[in-house]
Amino acid sequence: MTALSTLRRLVVTGLAGLLLGPVAGAATLDAIYEGSLVPESFDAPFPITVEVRDVQGVIVGQIKTGSPYSGSAPITSGEFDSGRCTLRAPINVGTVLRLSGTCHPRLFEGRYTLSSNRKEGSSTGTFRLMRKADPGKPGDEAARRRAVLPTTTLTECINANTRCLVGCPKGDYNTEFLCVNRCRQRHLACKGKATAPPPAPVRSDQPEAEER
Repeated sequence: MTALSTLRRLVVTGLAGLLLGPVAGAATLDAIYEGSLVPESFDAPFPITVEVRDVQGVIVGQIKTGSPYSGSAPITSGEFDSGRCTLRAPINVGTVLRLSGTCHPRLFEGRYTLSSNRKEGSSTGTFRLMRKADPGKPGDEAARRRAVLPTTTLTECINANTRCLVGCPKGDYNTEFLCVNRCRQRHLACKGKATAPPPAPVRSDQPEAEER
């Protein structure tokens, strides 16, 4: 009876994941934030720029920091869930930055942990980053049209799915099965929104006709 109850609960949970998966991944985040990391040690704040894009619950993007922890690197691990973001990036050799907090279209704030074996040492503190203003001028219809175009590519969907699968817990079959199924649903939803790369221009080998 216990095995039957466990199987029934697994089936019900799996069906719920199939039904709610696309809905849960509907909220998206695509922004560039700028601001400063404020150390708890009362050292001077240092600048940071965070570019994030939500790919069905997995965050991809880039992080750039200024002196004394200057560096730039892609986000190697990122999650977006119910308005909260957790990001991790090795901004330079021997230094890993972790950001965790609430992320909204116009604001990303929370706490950071910077682990480093360099002479600068490690650092912890808080941050409050504002969204960078869009480059288009007011009334620029072309810029507005570009802003609403989908920017997710199939390659990003594949990379996000790989990260999702790698993050699934190992050892418990039921938990791993549900995690893999959730990754699959997110991947399918991502592919449905992805844009194909533009076709390569065709070059003609025939010389142009000379003007007479």
